[in-house]
Amino acid sequence: MTVGAVAGTHPAVTLLADAAELTRKAVAMLAPEEVWTLTSADLELTLRAQSELDSAVAAVGVRAVREADVRGLSLADGKISTAVWLGQKLNLHPVEARARVKDADILSRKGTATVEALADGKLNRDQARAVARSLRKIEPIGSASELAKAETFLLAKSHGVDPGAILRLGKHIEEVIDEDGKPPAPDPDDPTGDAPAESKRAARAQRKRSLTITDLGNGLHRVRGELTDEVAALVKAALDPLAAPRPAVNGQRDERSALQRRHDALGDVFRQFLRFGDLPPSHGVRPHLHVTASVETMAGDTGHPFARTATGEDLDIATVQRIACDAGITPIVANTLGVPLAMGREVRTATPAQWAALVARDIGCIGDGCTRPAAWCEAHHIEWWDRDDGPTDVDKMALVCSHEHYLIRSSPRRDPPQPLTALQGKGWGVRMAADGHPEMIPPKWVDPEQRPRRNAHWQLIRNGLKVPPEEPPRPPPETPRRE
Repeated sequence: MTVGAVAGTHPAVTLLADAAELTRKAVAMLAPEEVWTLTSADLELTLRAQSELDSAVAAVGVRAVREADVRGLSLADGKISTAVWLGQKLNLHPVEARARVKDADILSRKGTATVEALADGKLNRDQARAVARSLRKIEPIGSASELAKAETFLLAKSHGVDPGAILRLGKHIEEVIDEDGKPPAPDPDDPTGDAPAESKRAARAQRKRSLTITDLGNGLHRVRGELTDEVAALVKAALDPLAAPRPAVNGQRDERSALQRRHDALGDVFRQFLRFGDLPPSHGVRPHLHVTASVETMAGDTGHPFARTATGEDLDIATVQRIACDAGITPIVANTLGVPLAMGREVRTATPAQWAALVARDIGCIGDGCTRPAAWCEAHHIEWWDRDDGPTDVDKMALVCSHEHYLIRSSPRRDPPQPLTALQGKGWGVRMAADGHPEMIPPKWVDPEQRPRRNAHWQLIRNGLKVPPEEPPRPPPETPRRE
């Protein structure tokens, strides 16, 4: 979009149009085939000049957006708000348009010194935005004097620091102005005055707390929300130990990113809670997962790939089979019209006595290198309960964490069921060794020889609990007879 001045325009607008044209000429002079001719000093000056231009343009934007908001140009143009009007005029994302309107409002009213610093190039755009966000949070809890002092403090400390540091300083100012325990206004509903004191900041956070889960329709869900300090601390305390990278196995590091490890840790926390947590009953039973699937889906017909939970999520049959091993699931088998044909019971899960025996034998996840203890594991049916009619017997089950369970359950089907010795070319498998301990069989692309793997971590602990048997005394070596 080209900005051009017309006759009768304000001199400042003419200067802005000229500046835009001059900047475009400079860009043309610094084409890829020319920019290499700049010296290192020239490159640094170029970057500084570009930053100062950005700051000056941002200062112009703050004042122009504020004036457009005050004049109500959006209403005159038939738009519902200044943010909508600005977004359409400048092709901005709605989030960015709203942020610009909010920044212009607080900086024009309470942060004029920030706008001047921005225009002078003493702040960049992101630093000024951080000051604006801090002032917006301080305004509801501070007086006009406190707000002015806050801006002065933030500007004084902004030299040489990034926007994140400014936001942290702003949060510190919030806590100083509205320290925890500061008595609120008298509660008319509590004439005795015995209600616990609560800071304005905590009360505001309590009102704004939220959490939403949105189905994106592609097998993923977006989790968004705002947590109070207490809940955020609880979440971090629960996730951080579980989100650590798994120990390297045979020199192979955990390939999951930090974001993926946090996702997996969240699933582990909720699996643990649903298995052992003290949950209130729902319709007479403990909360558990209800899954409705067609007969064709349960039979593995790829033309009917999904099962559906009571809360509306679609699960592929491999996922249902994986979580069915140890989760509290009520299977509802239905025909293609959705008419229930049978209501299954949770006969697939290990009994408390069987679980205790599994813990005594496996101690933790049988996956090679995994250190997840039994409390974070699931009882996997070596002969799949739902597919191969595997029994729920201790010698036919093994403890696996959610990650190893995913590897096993994501392996290709063995249809019709084949003995475990026929795992050549398949995915990860589990078998019971001759000594009564389970071991995992890697696929050929991991180990061409598919040598069984055991968890050395738990094996060491297990062996440490055993007393090695005494060896029988060896007979003395025979003395060779002389002929």
